[in-house]
Amino acid sequence: MDTKNLPHVIIIGAGFAGLETARGLANSPVRITLIDKRNHHLFQPLLYQVAIAGLLPSQIASPVRTIFRKQKNLTFQMGEVTEINLKEKFVKLEGSAIAYDYLVIAAGGRTNFFGFDTLEQHGLQIKDLETAVKTRNHLLSMFEQASHEGDAEKRKAMLTFVIVGGGPTGVEAAGALAELISHVMRKDYSKLNLKEA
Repeated sequence: MDTKNLPHVIIIGAGFAGLETARGLANSPVRITLIDKRNHHLFQPLLYQVAIAGLLPSQIASPVRTIFRKQKNLTFQMGEVTEINLKEKFVKLEGSAIAYDYLVIAAGGRTNFFGFDTLEQHGLQIKDLETAVKTRNHLLSMFEQASHEGDAEKRKAMLTFVIVGGGPTGVEAAGALAELISHVMRKDYSKLNLKEA
């Protein structure tokens, strides 16, 4: 079957919406190009587990090419879209232009800090694998530093964690952090008074 004459659908984003759109078009007479700046699909609802050292990054990230290995009408292209031309129907990514007949923008969202500039500048986010690992490393580092700190006030500050946001991620992160402290850190740092945490 000659696929060159089939309508070309570009899907920007390999998150939940992008994947479901691509799967929904699996048996349709179209050519699909799925574009994402990362080559893996991230199961974002479990990012907090990576941030509190409950899961490894590889446990919540799946290679996009593996997910769509059997879908013959789809190709994946890793890259970041730098321009969308709706009038002439093409997208640019890192210099190359790709024409389309239909465009699906499923690029995800950005964190809204609601005007809290200090939080945006100094807070740790849990938005992707990189930020979840950074948060995890900071959390573990604070316990390590606190275990060697003689000054009680400094130690208490090191073991004070603030979770901003009362949505599902914030609530799950708070519960998981409490569990980490009471079940794991209490054993690993037995000399610390974790009532301070």
